[in-house]
Amino acid sequence: MDEFEKRPLLIYDGECEFCVKWAHKFKVMAGKYITFIPLQNLPVNYEYATRAACLKSVQYIDIDNRISKGAEAVFQLFHTANKGSFLLTCYKRIPIFRFLMEYVYSLVARNRHLFS
Repeated sequence: MDEFEKRPLLIYDGECEFCVKWAHKFKVMAGKYITFIPLQNLPVNYEYATRAACLKSVQYIDIDNRISKGAEAVFQLFHTANKGSFLLTCYKRIPIFRFLMEYVYSLVARNRHLFS
């Protein structure tokens, strides 16, 4: 568990082809800043994210154990990797942007089998 405490953590569904493909792409971009781990490799007693939450959307846990999910998690990833921090700013400051991004994320998440 020590490696989880050194960097932010991105948890994704390791049994979803779409999720694995995008986790790999994100890891290439941000792997030196963020620890990527499939849900299936988490310890059973991991307290910061439930299995149900991780199956529903990607979970980003920062070094202060603040949890972001869905589109916000993706924008946190970009911000941490110094790639497109403006997206996180837009997400936090523009309600319609936040609504639209979460809507698009939920559409993709519900239909991820179609994108694999």
